Amino acid sequence: MRLLRILATSMLFAVAFLGTAAGQTSIYTVTVPVADTSAAVRDQAFATGLTQVLARASNGADPRGKAGYADAMKQPGGLVQQYQYARTGGANGAPLSLEIVFDPGAVRRVLAVGDAAAAAPKAPVLVIARDASGRLLGQDELAPLAQMADTRGYQIVVPKDGAIRDPAALAAGDPAAVAGVARQYNTAVVLVGKIGADQTDWTLVSAGRTSSWKDSGEARAALLTNGANAMADKLDRQFAATQGGSTSGKVWVAGLRSAADYAGLLSTFQNDPAVKSIVPVAATADGVLFDVSANAPLARLVAGYSAGGHVLAGDGHDGADLALRWVP
Repeated sequence: MRLLRILATSMLFAVAFLGTAAGQTSIYTVTVPVADTSAAVRDQAFATGLTQVLARASNGADPRGKAGYADAMKQPGGLVQQYQYARTGGANGAPLSLEIVFDPGAVRRVLAVGDAAAAAPKAPVLVIARDASGRLLGQDELAPLAQMADTRGYQIVVPKDGAIRDPAALAAGDPAAVAGVARQYNTAVVLVGKIGADQTDWTLVSAGRTSSWKDSGEARAALLTNGANAMADKLDRQFAATQGGSTSGKVWVAGLRSAADYAGLLSTFQNDPAVKSIVPVAATADGVLFDVSANAPLARLVAGYSAGGHVLAGDGHDGADLALRWVP
């Protein structure tokens, strides 16, 4: 009864809920050369940067034909989460550059205008790879993996500060560890690797689910390329599995322990333009069962929510078509 009272109260305040900002990745970050710091030049840089980011999020397709593009270009600054100037010394023919970080949710909403059934862009993959001594490999050392991943349609990122808190928990798919990474890097897809001279051990974590494999017998560059191909094969199968299925059904969400949790979950669904309705139909001490109706396959929609760091795949539940876990 206490949980039901919490849910009833939280529904009154759901519209006032403000979610925490998601972490950023290079998919939504762009650097544009600028001549000066004037507002006109800055706004033009925002427009240029937004066009580039929309193209990336559309898997390379020209975004100018999208229904929401023209409206987004009227005020591109409204989609900017943060920006920062830097001196370039004349590189790229300009004395300054402007690094712009766009709001991932706002970008997805632009792409969804006029096409609520459009699939979310593929999430980037955070790669945490160490050599036999335990040293974390950097972007340059992972170039063969990054190049093959890009060929297969996936972008990789590496830890920003050269370290990851509790990598063992992350490799095990611990919900809190995966959620923490998702909030920092805007992805719940992580590839963890141990790279030896002629052998590799890989673990792929996708929305909290893990799969592991080994490879051996080749030089490091080939092992890295093989790792990217195996990763892409697994992610392609997961991605394909979410592209069809029902657009309505029962969704079980575990981990809702407070009014704030409940409001955050409602906000996640209600801010998605493809979702038509979400109604709670049952609740227990372990979670809440919702009836959800959308304009796109539910599996596709909820798979994209994991990048926000709060919604991960959960264990199956009786009477539910999909099972999720909310991580505060």
